[in-house]
Amino acid sequence: MAVSQIPLGMNARNFLYIKRYNSKAAKQVADNKILTKKLLLQHQIPTPKLLAIFPNRKAVKAFDWQLPEDGFVIKPARGLAGEGILVITKWHKTHGRRNNGQIITRQELVTHLLDIMDGAYSLQNLPDIAFAEQLIRMHPFLKKYVPLGLPDIRLIVFNQIQVMSMLRLPTNKSQGKANLNQGAIGVGIDMSTGITTTAFAKHKGRITYLPGTKTKLCGIKLPFWDEILLMASQAQKASALGFAGVDIVIDAKSGPLVIEINARPGLEIQNVNQASLRTRLERIEHMPPVSPERGVQVAKSLFASPFSDRVKIKPIYLEPFVKLNIGKPVVMQVLAAVNPLQLNSQIDLKLVEKLSQINPHLVIEEQHLKLNFQLKNRSLVGKFKIMPNLPYPLMLGRRELKNVRIKTELSNDTKQLLKQPDQWVTPVAPTTQQLESDS
Repeated sequence: MAVSQIPLGMNARNFLYIKRYNSKAAKQVADNKILTKKLLLQHQIPTPKLLAIFPNRKAVKAFDWQLPEDGFVIKPARGLAGEGILVITKWHKTHGRRNNGQIITRQELVTHLLDIMDGAYSLQNLPDIAFAEQLIRMHPFLKKYVPLGLPDIRLIVFNQIQVMSMLRLPTNKSQGKANLNQGAIGVGIDMSTGITTTAFAKHKGRITYLPGTKTKLCGIKLPFWDEILLMASQAQKASALGFAGVDIVIDAKSGPLVIEINARPGLEIQNVNQASLRTRLERIEHMPPVSPERGVQVAKSLFASPFSDRVKIKPIYLEPFVKLNIGKPVVMQVLAAVNPLQLNSQIDLKLVEKLSQINPHLVIEEQHLKLNFQLKNRSLVGKFKIMPNLPYPLMLGRRELKNVRIKTELSNDTKQLLKQPDQWVTPVAPTTQQLESDS
């Protein structure tokens, strides 16, 4: 039982949770974004792709500047509070464009990298390492809430249980950074439903609308919520931190990605949610260890907002045929026949063979293939029975169709697609060599 109703203070956080549950070795990994990224990849937890590492000045001078034309991000390995992060949205080898619209030359980029190495943005002003990673494209669902920058979701996770969460919305005042102390907006999230509850801005207190607009900040149903909860728990477990802040972004193509694990998460999340973090932590502190999957269930049960029981989950409406993104990362778009009269889902043998060419490490057990796929804003994992000569590449059964309603009529686009079998399976993935180089 919780014994404290007061908010968790900095000293109590440091003494009761960080000192007790976060080892020095685990903190050293969490404090280094490159080590964190390698750890996430090792545990197959989705994270932005690492493009280049600049360990020293010699590496900067020798670099060929062959970076993606559609943009990338430069970060310090041991950066603090988002400092030193440089977002490039267009790149032409000798110059590019920043997310604020300004032109940046290669020499200016080199100067920034050298500043990072000199420790200008590191935790203790010590020499640092710079790296370039994949540019995240904001999920369209969130665009109307963010004038500049990239929103993220911060979750406090304790012993694999998600304790509290908030959506952080960058603003012009925060210069596109998702940092509340610099002017970003924090929006509390109900752990059970993924629906936003209250909003908070530093020096303003509780707010209802996005500043300068009539856009309400409460009642937003975040996509991929169950997957976000599970990823946060998996990331905390992989980090070996007992008490951690996990930051997750939602990419337009890849869905949720873990961008950072924080060994000393801030406490403004309590003001955002108008709830005591200490109360919630004490409630679960002496529970026996749980799996990440069980952690999601516990969090939804213990830390649901009072209104969550009244929330009606809107069903997803699908046509009898739908094109799905499959794989994680997405490797193909595939036509699936939706058949709620059939219990189990099926996959055609020829499609399995194509997937095996892209990813030779597919796990097939007893003629069944576990497969990631995206259904509207849901990221799901289905168990598909491998069958030869199916009429369609995928057949979705009842197990994968929870809370789904089937439309009776086909759209003109779907009718046209059914007449073009050569378009039923469309690769959208990197090559096998690229996949191997990523691993």
